[in-house]
Amino acid sequence: MDLMQIMQRSLSGYVFVVPGLLLYFLILKKKGRKQTPAHIITAFVFCYYLIGVLTMTGIGKMTAFSPRLVLIPFLDMISGPVDTLLNVLLFIPLGLFLPVMYRKYNHISKIALTGFLFSLAIELVQMFGRGATDINDLITNTAGACLGYCFYKLLYKLVRKEYCEKFQAICINEYKEILFFVIYSFVIMVTIQPFIIGTFFGLG
Repeated sequence: MDLMQIMQRSLSGYVFVVPGLLLYFLILKKKGRKQTPAHIITAFVFCYYLIGVLTMTGIGKMTAFSPRLVLIPFLDMISGPVDTLLNVLLFIPLGLFLPVMYRKYNHISKIALTGFLFSLAIELVQMFGRGATDINDLITNTAGACLGYCFYKLLYKLVRKEYCEKFQAICINEYKEILFFVIYSFVIMVTIQPFIIGTFFGLG
């Protein structure tokens, strides 16, 4: 995909994510769990990032179950260093967003687990006609998330603690929120987005 196709696919999915996020934060407000403006804005940016990741990894309308498995670790990393680097870079923002938005993501092990599970979900969906399921992607994506967390720890030392707290969730189940964001993004990208991109842009 070229840059224009990536923009078309990601934006055509994101426009349907926005109403769901607005409704979600309105419900929280009605329940007395109003979030800070900084957290809400960051959540919208984060969900666009999720849509972007799903776009870059080819997630779209699922077809018949036709897995193509690559189960030998590290071999492709050596033969395709550019793809390896891109896979790492793609997940660095995940390791930054999570600790910025949620207090519970305060250890690299939690970042690694979340990065691994998100990458695993992508690889499983790719078994339905969306590309190869590659163990190397799991390794590099997880490494990217961990690297992002390391960057966060460096930046955290340079920013006042009170400022950082403005971005974090308040009085909610943080794991449920992140799970909602991820599942909702997946659902949009495998249902509504393929229809829109095919109807209006003529792309499969």
